[in-house]
Amino acid sequence: MAVLSVMSIPGNPDDLVARMEEAVTPIARLKAPMYGGISSTIVRTDDGITVYNLWQTDEGRHRMAEDPEVRAALADANFPEPRFTGYEVLVHNTAGDGAASVARRIVDEVWAEGRLETIDELIAEDFRGWTPTDGETRGREAFREQVKMYRSAFPNMTMVVDLITSDGEWVTTKWTAHGTHTGELMGMPATGKDATVTGIELDRIVNGKIVEGIGIFDALGMLQQIGAVPAGAAQPAHA
Repeated sequence: MAVLSVMSIPGNPDDLVARMEEAVTPIARLKAPMYGGISSTIVRTDDGITVYNLWQTDEGRHRMAEDPEVRAALADANFPEPRFTGYEVLVHNTAGDGAASVARRIVDEVWAEGRLETIDELIAEDFRGWTPTDGETRGREAFREQVKMYRSAFPNMTMVVDLITSDGEWVTTKWTAHGTHTGELMGMPATGKDATVTGIELDRIVNGKIVEGIGIFDALGMLQQIGAVPAGAAQPAHA
């Protein structure tokens, strides 16, 4: 159960924040992840500041408040004994959640299910992308053709999200794809061989659309699995 803790501190807001940044924040940044801290927000009020801390559990917030180093930092800042009021969080949405949902839909709907109409909704018209096999991709239609090429080469393609994280603008997605090479791929005739490929996608999302994407995946491994490159072949050297 996530918990939001709230504490108000009277005084001059600018002075309070300066003292907190000097004495408390460096310790809090190290300690909060240990106790399940999610986020911290400080707002200016009429008579001081109010601190809002979001925690994964109520136990975690209490352990943080009891940590000797945290107590010492508060004392150094001349702050009162922390008396946070905790509230059960019923719903919590972030910009990161929204951005991650866009990237996840590209994997689930476009790559895995072949729903190309989703591209118009989630890929910006002036999209710019890059992958090790295709180089730079410019524009929504170029992205669509890229998807069509791979799904034509691997008609039974499946792709799943293994891990996804987001800071609200950039999303990192680790994925695994599997398919059988039954169609031409970049001039290579079908081999009927299976391939399993893992990769990482970095997407920048603005106004609900992906404007920039960098795909990094095991291209050599894919080509070796479908027989386009001999197994064990070394990658070409770069100057």
